[in-house]
Formats: sequence, C-alpha cells, structure tokens
Amino acid sequence: MSDDKLILVLFLLGTIIFCLVYMAPSIVAFKRNHPNRWLILVINFAFGGTIIGWGVSLVWALRAVHRLGAAADGGESGLNIFANDPKKVQLSELPPMPASIGHELERLDALLAKGSICQSEFDVLKARLIQL
Repeated sequence: MSDDKLILVLFLLGTIIFCLVYMAPSIVAFKRNHPNRWLILVINFAFGGTIIGWGVSLVWALRAVHRLGAAADGGESGLNIFANDPKKVQLSELPPMPASIGHELERLDALLAKGSICQSEFDVLKARLIQL
C-alpha cells in the first residue's frame, strides 16, 4: 500500500472514530429511548464542540428518567423537561352502590389483581362497602 493510501485510510478511520465520540451522547440517548433524545441531539450537535456542551449532553443522556406510572426507584433525575409533566386529575364522587355488595367486592378484587388500584385503596373501598 502506498503512503498516500495509508494516510487516506488512517484519516478516514480517525474521522469515523471522532464522529462516534462526538455523537456519543446522542447515540446513548437514542439507544436508551430517552424522552428528550431529540433535544439532546440538538444540544450535542450545536454545542458538542465545546467540552461543556458535550459533557452536559452526555450526562443528560445517561441520567435516569422517572416516568409516570413506573415504580419509584430513586426519584427523578436529569433535566426531564418533557418526561415528568404533571397530569391534573379531578376527583369525583363514587358511583352509586350496586344492589349486590358481593358483586362490588368481586369488581374491586379484579381491579386489585389488574393493578388498577393498590392494596391500600382496595382496603379503604372494601371498608366503605362493609359499613354500608
């Protein structure tokens, strides 16, 4: 292999390695399906040339995101701009009690088994049924 071809191959290999390292935060964010992966890509692309911009986007891509409905495993972390938007819920009165308390207890048990309500909610609703 001539010197020119060797230099070209080394240059191309170096360029590929540089691009992989430069875009590592975006690659990590997309591999982890981070909710802010597109924002991380923009920050990585725009400010990745600075050590601070690259570092911030890498740390952000590596941080865990607490998603609503997931079990608590240490709380929220990272700049979760879109991942943890609170959802407002309006409480309403309980529907009128059916004629059969046994049927209602079966329905509550099915909701507990499905995971729609937790054990403490089940206990409270069961106590209300038994009192009536």
